[in-house]
Amino acid sequence: MRVQYWLSLSHIKSFVKKMMRIDDSPQKIARGFAIGVFWGVLPTFGLAIVFSLPTAVLLRANKIASILGTFVSNPLTTPFVYAFSYKIGQWVLGHSSSAFSWKFINIEELLNISKSLLIGSVIFSLILSLVTYLLVLMIVSNYRRRKHSKAGIPGEKSSRK
Repeated sequence: MRVQYWLSLSHIKSFVKKMMRIDDSPQKIARGFAIGVFWGVLPTFGLAIVFSLPTAVLLRANKIASILGTFVSNPLTTPFVYAFSYKIGQWVLGHSSSAFSWKFINIEELLNISKSLLIGSVIFSLILSLVTYLLVLMIVSNYRRRKHSKAGIPGEKSSRK
């Protein structure tokens, strides 16, 4: 039942509306969300919010959006994100894919797997956060432009940058 809620269209709409209503510039919202996505994709094992908040403060991004961005990684998406990141890391490092074997218990093999996951995660999170920044900036800007044009307000009045 709870999984259906997370995948429901009404939940996704509610999530997007919360992001649109954040009182900050579209650039800061997009920057914050991208920071959250960056830390959410990395294998931080539940500490993405802990890392995203100081990063948002340091880069003058929206802190709420950075928290929302970390939810890109959740129990439903994490296996796919980690598997894809691992494959990217294998490709970058030139490692070949191998079927499961008991040799994975070997510390050297575990280090190779970890290295592939870490390198792949960094690459994937950088690409995904850049794409996220551009998408969120476009979506928030367009939403606010439409909202202001419907209200008869000329242009977007955003004093924050």
